[in-house]
Amino acid sequence: MFAPAILALALASTPAATASPSAPPALAPASLDFANQFDLTSKITGRTYRIYVSRPLAAAPKAGFSVLYVLDGNIDFPIAHGQSVLSAIGGAKPVLVVGIGYPNAAAAMTLRDRDLTPTQPGKSDPGAASVKPDPEDYGGADAFDRFMREELRPIIARLYPVDAADQALMGYSFGGLFTLHVLFTHPTAYRTFIASSPSIWFNDKVVLKDEASFSEAVRSGVAAPRILITSDRWEQSEQSPELPPSGEARAKAIADMEGFRMVDNARDLAERLKALPGRAGYDVRYSIFADETHLTGVPAATSRGVAFVESH
Repeated sequence: MFAPAILALALASTPAATASPSAPPALAPASLDFANQFDLTSKITGRTYRIYVSRPLAAAPKAGFSVLYVLDGNIDFPIAHGQSVLSAIGGAKPVLVVGIGYPNAAAAMTLRDRDLTPTQPGKSDPGAASVKPDPEDYGGADAFDRFMREELRPIIARLYPVDAADQALMGYSFGGLFTLHVLFTHPTAYRTFIASSPSIWFNDKVVLKDEASFSEAVRSGVAAPRILITSDRWEQSEQSPELPPSGEARAKAIADMEGFRMVDNARDLAERLKALPGRAGYDVRYSIFADETHLTGVPAATSRGVAFVESH
């Protein structure tokens, strides 16, 4: 039913071909339609971030756009942006999607480790015996949280009409860990929290040390966030196609998987949070994606997160 609208959108945004049939086309960096980007250096973390912004196709509501902040923006922002555009074509409420990444995309997977983790890794973490981490590469979550709330969000509010009461945070893996850390330490910082495949195992589940204070904030009515937690079934299954087929490598991978407990940890946390008696608006949901691994589950989790933000 959306085919005419999608076709019109594609034709409007596709430049005419200029290369002759006999000559190879000139290559240029790819760009995303209906999106902007800028670099922002933080005085708090001392790092420079690449900020991606998806411009909603519809006019802003009277209260302003709902805003979804997406971690690991170099990878996850294009997925969230595409889903948001497609949803808008289908009539969903417009959402301003903001991705936080790094100018050096090749180094993003290392840079993120410091920004998204609350402490140094634990010595008993799964796989810790084979890893010698640099202390500078971990434990910067509190500073990164301050950067987002004190530096980035005010800039976004100056650039676009946004609803300050309807902001969301979404992250995957270490990004999910960071999302839970912010949820438990600053539960009113965002209206919605989406923790996808969160690395709850990190440093002996250190993120859960603030769960009790969060639970009290919910019971007392101080906080009533919307929460979505997701897992990928093959993250904790010997049927995972990512496991080595046999031998010692397979046995070690299974042992590490059992130590991570990616599915059990996320599901158990979701059940505990669901059981809390909260005031109106408090909403906790859990989803597990069949036939997805920790690597392949990113698109499914991102798409579901966008839909969760659009659903209220």
